[in-house]
Amino acid sequence: MLWCPALAITNESTFDLAFTSLDCAPSGGPGSPFYAWFSLENRGTQISMTDTVTIYLSSDPEIAISDYPVGETKISFIRPGASLEKGFVCTIPKNIPSGTYYAGAALNIGFGLIKDANEEDNSITGSSVAITSSYKRPQEWYNEKISDRVLTHTNPERTKRNLNELNRDTELDIVAQDMSRDMASRQFFDHVNPSGESPIDRAERHGYNQLKSLPDGEEFFGIGENIVKIPVGSVYRYGDINPDDPDQIARVAVESFMNSPPHKSTLLLPEFEGVGIGTAYDGKNYYITQNFF
Repeated sequence: MLWCPALAITNESTFDLAFTSLDCAPSGGPGSPFYAWFSLENRGTQISMTDTVTIYLSSDPEIAISDYPVGETKISFIRPGASLEKGFVCTIPKNIPSGTYYAGAALNIGFGLIKDANEEDNSITGSSVAITSSYKRPQEWYNEKISDRVLTHTNPERTKRNLNELNRDTELDIVAQDMSRDMASRQFFDHVNPSGESPIDRAERHGYNQLKSLPDGEEFFGIGENIVKIPVGSVYRYGDINPDDPDQIARVAVESFMNSPPHKSTLLLPEFEGVGIGTAYDGKNYYITQNFF
């Protein structure tokens, strides 16, 4: 005789998935790629199962299944108190009229023995999206999103080695962005630009204070720099690089740094506290610069 324990389900034992943020590309066109990024957390006491998140474009702030779906992705097993963030490339429907829409995301809860405790937070409305018949990728938005994700992938490499996390330095961002744009426009890839400027020279030109006092009383002068050039399309060891996927490009950038001993040592230098990040695109390659201080 096979004995099976009874499954006790109570109101005190439940999951509650709730959207906490949604970030989408600011524009698109019929049939064009469209990048969306969302975050969720489980505010309940039970692990969630496998569910689906659908991204919509809506003519009003109320997100409904009658709106235009642009893509969906699966999420699974978020533990109580844990959160998840995920980005993916969607596709704008070919039949969508030009106009301004609200981006939104909604949870489609799959089969489960326990119901979501609060369905009111199972959708979220994001920023507006301009849909035009003559679409052009909002490249600056993509560049900044890549830079954000580079920091997201950089800090875990430091923390798992018991190093401090790096803080984004907006003044150093200017130095890094200048370098990436210069490489893209003048088509070079080197720490010394065609004008003969080194990273220290560029930081000095932008008025960045490069003198740091260390806890032991010593001082050092200068900044560190990592650069990477990532072609889109098929790339050896990395597969197909999608120009519309900021997280993939950022992940490849940090993996490239960690696979190169001099870049890795720069990224993991214990004395660094801040980082500036800049990204530029020349239509074929992404140029990403990290400047450390």
